[in-house]
Amino acid sequence: MHRLVTRGLLALLLAAPTAAAAPPESSEPAPGTTPPTVGEAAVEAPPLSAPAGAPPAAAPATPAPAVEGVTTVGAESALREETGAAALLGDDQSSATDSLTGETLKVYGFGDVGYRQMLVPKTSPWLAYFNRHPSLFVGRLNFYFDSQLAERWRALAEVRFTYLPQGSWYGNDSGLLLRQEQYGADYTDFTRDRPLGSLMIQRAFIEYSATAWLSVKAGQFLTPYGVWNIDHGSPVIIGVSPPFLVGARLLPESQVGLLGYGRVSLVDDWDLSYALGLSNGRTELTAYEDLDSNKAITARLALTYRGAGELTVGTTLYAGKATDNTRTLYFDATGPKARENILYQVSERAHAFDLRWIWGDLHVQSEAIVRDRKYTERGRPTLGPGFEPDQREAGVYALVGYRTPLAGIMPYVKGEYSPDPALRVVGITQNVMLGTGGINFRPVPRVVFKVEYNYGFFPNAKSNTFADNYITALDMQIAWAF
Repeated sequence: MHRLVTRGLLALLLAAPTAAAAPPESSEPAPGTTPPTVGEAAVEAPPLSAPAGAPPAAAPATPAPAVEGVTTVGAESALREETGAAALLGDDQSSATDSLTGETLKVYGFGDVGYRQMLVPKTSPWLAYFNRHPSLFVGRLNFYFDSQLAERWRALAEVRFTYLPQGSWYGNDSGLLLRQEQYGADYTDFTRDRPLGSLMIQRAFIEYSATAWLSVKAGQFLTPYGVWNIDHGSPVIIGVSPPFLVGARLLPESQVGLLGYGRVSLVDDWDLSYALGLSNGRTELTAYEDLDSNKAITARLALTYRGAGELTVGTTLYAGKATDNTRTLYFDATGPKARENILYQVSERAHAFDLRWIWGDLHVQSEAIVRDRKYTERGRPTLGPGFEPDQREAGVYALVGYRTPLAGIMPYVKGEYSPDPALRVVGITQNVMLGTGGINFRPVPRVVFKVEYNYGFFPNAKSNTFADNYITALDMQIAWAF
């Protein structure tokens, strides 16, 4: 059955005549912006209003590529569109000539600096995993490399620069936590040791815009679900951190494969968008190899109504198999052989639901996810007492914010009820309840200040267990687009 579905998906994604896809939208439009007209040809959205004194944007050499068109939150659009700072982030400030095509290579991105103070007792077990002392840190520094290869062809890569794994914590069986130490001898400085960081490839794909209702991309793409996973740029999202539900990765954050998507206009103020993907599945273990023969399927539908502000309701289905294994090289009488040793293998099916409503200065969004996991007989792990391998996990969050006339300050609140599979290593299997209150302030389109207070606890936690400890923190952040 899976093979028949796979062949059908490939046939759908590869068959395409010509036209352009619809332009994207932002998860939180800057004040004064308006959504693009539904069903327009794929041309760059007109520059949004910029502060006085801002340099004018250079006209692009070719039409800007169409983007995600799914919920249609537009993380695929340049940060200059997501922040409302199109004029400030024009091609005249961030482009280099491509010697092969004569087109421009656009380089843009975002970064953030954060502050976190845990407001828990000094003996709290959470301080074994979170920072014990108030700390400042660079959170994300993401660069986009964006090139319009031809009228209908585009390539984009997003890379995050990070200090990891230097300084990250890991534990052993005795409960002792140690820091990773990654150093290298700097040959330009008499071989003195320097801490080493690394890169994270967030996505890398080539895209062909075939028609107004179909574009196809091949490579690593963000899984098209919800709001937060697509619009993940720090200057765009309202809060400091993603919800627990998104961080739990009940759906994979990204996939490697083929993704077809598009949008069609219905009647009056209604339009329908979709996405259909075929991939290797989760990329947590490896992004360049499928560790089983089953391909994952992602399907999404979203309906948008623009008659009362902008209301989008969407749902995404993900079905795949996650496998981990080792390999053995051995010899027998006929020569060298190889075999696969399955460590675990689990089939998962996740359903995600999302709602986003922007009406004037009011912003409401919510996501819910249900995931079922069932291990195969060949790959069923041996777990400790109290841990069921086959399980259903479900969670939800809701966020409400209002952009006030007072210097554009947005107070917001967020409530969550969410699982986090990572907490199973410390014996926590129940969901966390988390409440957040914060302020989002955008003094200029490219800069955002955020302050938020978080309080979390585990309902019905047993006494004297890890879950019998609340989580409270003060977070601050300044984020910018460039």
